[in-house]
Amino acid sequence: MGVVAGSSQTAAGVDANRTYFYCVTVDVAPYRFRMLRETGAVSLARSDHPHRARLTDTEEHAAERFQINIVERGCFQLGYGRAEYTLVPGSIFLSRPGETYRYAHFRDVEPDVCTSIAFTGDLAGEVAGIFPRLRIVLPHTNRLRYLREQLQASTNSEPLSVDSIACELVDAAAHAREGSHLYSPQQLKWYVQRIQAAREEMDANAAGHHSLWRLSSVAAMSPFAFARVFREFVGLPPHRYLLRRRLERARILLQSGMSVTDTCYEVGFHNPAHFTRSYRRHFGHLPSRVRA
Repeated sequence: MGVVAGSSQTAAGVDANRTYFYCVTVDVAPYRFRMLRETGAVSLARSDHPHRARLTDTEEHAAERFQINIVERGCFQLGYGRAEYTLVPGSIFLSRPGETYRYAHFRDVEPDVCTSIAFTGDLAGEVAGIFPRLRIVLPHTNRLRYLREQLQASTNSEPLSVDSIACELVDAAAHAREGSHLYSPQQLKWYVQRIQAAREEMDANAAGHHSLWRLSSVAAMSPFAFARVFREFVGLPPHRYLLRRRLERARILLQSGMSVTDTCYEVGFHNPAHFTRSYRRHFGHLPSRVRA
């Protein structure tokens, strides 16, 4: 399958651009691995099987890192312990270091293509306390589908964007529940475009006046529908998302040396006392401590 690799018997070849890795392990089907993005916290990669690769009936791999894996195309069977799962396009499953997973491929079925986010550094330590509580194969939810769309569009984005999507995926995985109502592909695409446009507008001008009525009008949705879908996709209602963006912007300004009062008004607050309370509630310390 090639999403999680690792064997002392693996031989690898690298092209001149150090982009593709072709790995062949004894008695294991060959696969192709491409690193898409690397930041200080995560790495984003895609794996598939080379054309006409010989796929064995079953293969096993021991995971080396905490990963979230998304099946983009094809299907295969995943085994973990006594459980067996058939994964199809859109399926999302986890990998945890030290655990061994079995992969079985079907005859006359398109080989799978998977995108994976691996966590490194401090972020790996954070997810180490979360992943053991989660199911290996996640339920399908609209929020996970939304984040999958964002991940596909993040290949050329800023590192912070990739890190943010990775963290949102962990949060969405922790809150994923069976039996969620799923939108049709066309409806999901329509919602994704509108919710993402609203997020980008708030991100670009966090200090601006973004009322629910105005955002929903721009999205061509009713205020009730916009608020509901926004919270379903983002995990926060619009006003709390905007507050978080303002506070994150405030921390950057404070770290640059701006005064607490000037920062308060610069990020869209109108009352220094309210700004101080909100900042302390979000970050756990007073804004004046950042400058110190």
